Amino acid sequence: MSIKTFDYIIVGAGSAGCVLANRLSTNPNIKVCLLEAGPPDKSPLLKLPISVMFAMKHPKLTSQLFSNPQQHMRGRTLHIPRGQTLGGTSTINGMVYARGNHADYDEWSRLGNQGWSWKDVLPYFIKSENNEQFGGDGFHGEGGYLNVRHLDAPNPLNNIYLEAAKSLQYQENDDFNGKDQEGIGLYQSNTTKGRRNSVATAFLNPVKHRKNLKVFTEAPVSKILFKGTRVNGVVIRSEKEERVVFADKEVILSAGSILSPAILMRSGIGENRILKNSGIEVVHSLPGVGKNLQDHVSCIMYTKSKSHLAYGLSLPALPKLSWWVMDYLIRRKGLIASNIFESGGFYKTDPKLERPDIQHIFMPAYRQPPPNMLAYGHGYSLNIILLRPKSRGSVKINIDDPFKPPQVNLNMLSESKDLETLLIALKEGRRILRTPAFGPMRAVEVRPEPSIESDEEWTDYIRTNAQTAYHPVGTCKMGNEPLAVVDQRLKVHGVSCLRVVDASIMPMIIGGNTNAPTIMIAEKAADMIIEDADN
Repeated sequence: MSIKTFDYIIVGAGSAGCVLANRLSTNPNIKVCLLEAGPPDKSPLLKLPISVMFAMKHPKLTSQLFSNPQQHMRGRTLHIPRGQTLGGTSTINGMVYARGNHADYDEWSRLGNQGWSWKDVLPYFIKSENNEQFGGDGFHGEGGYLNVRHLDAPNPLNNIYLEAAKSLQYQENDDFNGKDQEGIGLYQSNTTKGRRNSVATAFLNPVKHRKNLKVFTEAPVSKILFKGTRVNGVVIRSEKEERVVFADKEVILSAGSILSPAILMRSGIGENRILKNSGIEVVHSLPGVGKNLQDHVSCIMYTKSKSHLAYGLSLPALPKLSWWVMDYLIRRKGLIASNIFESGGFYKTDPKLERPDIQHIFMPAYRQPPPNMLAYGHGYSLNIILLRPKSRGSVKINIDDPFKPPQVNLNMLSESKDLETLLIALKEGRRILRTPAFGPMRAVEVRPEPSIESDEEWTDYIRTNAQTAYHPVGTCKMGNEPLAVVDQRLKVHGVSCLRVVDASIMPMIIGGNTNAPTIMIAEKAADMIIEDADN
């Protein structure tokens, strides 16, 4: 690195880091350094929306993290892939654009986080967005960096799912991110002309030419440097060497909900006992670092189909596969332009609830269990997602070697209420899949097996098959109470010139996919950082 000192160092070029790099480097007099542990996002595979079925297992583009054995899930170890390339997890995720419920952010505000209510954060959702269908309607933006749209040619099976749900009195909703979240419909996605619109593509590529912005890949940060309790730089640790980069103004951690707390702990910020047991000198005692881990719980229902209408792999489908390739090359439509997560919705398992507690993602494809590979044959899958888990997990550094991958205990289904809600939701999912609308398509209910009827059998199915939805948040929570890690301006308590800006600051998980809210957090943080520098 020819330049060793910058005004701002951003650690992690993911959904938050790329946004910050764009916004902070707008001023040509401010020097910004963006550090990414992984390689550049040059793989052509990453540009294809269908790559979501394969990218999460890519050994070079993801950090292949795994949970501890899960006590309440039959001792299983769960896969937690996180994007490790420019764009972070936005480069490998399902591309669903969902903001959560308005009341989620009002809850953040009620918890003492002034400036984070729905009315406060909506302008930042709008700022980032170029919505091809709804732009300029008061809820959506037009002209922003992030392109949002409906798929051009969703699979016809989506209409069958929507018809089935409506036959059970579900209301159709054409915009889950507008006035009301509840209902069923087609999802919008982060795509442009049949290509993935990752945050690197949207926010970083247009500004990489700026002379005051330096982007370094394959630059994993091992720890933060302090002068007293003031942060003044970071250490980059590779197999060959250690290098130091200094920051005149701030270091901003945007490494995600698993690695941001790990970097803090490796740097001496965290719970005293954990740090001392790992032989790390305590810079500042902050017991909440790594705690409050929350994630949505996913449980998928698989059905084989009589028809080849669904996306799938089979000898009879080979001519259709050739058509899908041609359709993509000519029109940028069809299977290759699909993120598979085409329709679904949000609903309440109890009408008395203020907000939906379950999300559906209907996939017109027959999938194997995670890691998300298409299976041989044709069928469809319904992903049932618990939006408001009560269970809480944690992230801890490895005591034997703090620089190894951290220990992640998702602690899923540790609270009985989570299991109860999923049980209700899976029964409801079966009710939808058994409606007459699916009759001409349904061949075999693969999982759960048709014989599963009792609550005990459903409970066993959930504990044996549920997975993470890959939405970890909350491990550097925002607030003012004893376990909070950052304040309302995302400054780390007890030290200066250090912020955390990513999904880890969420005090409570939002009711929906977490990528769009992470972008919003970064948009708002950028404004706060610039304001604080001016003051």
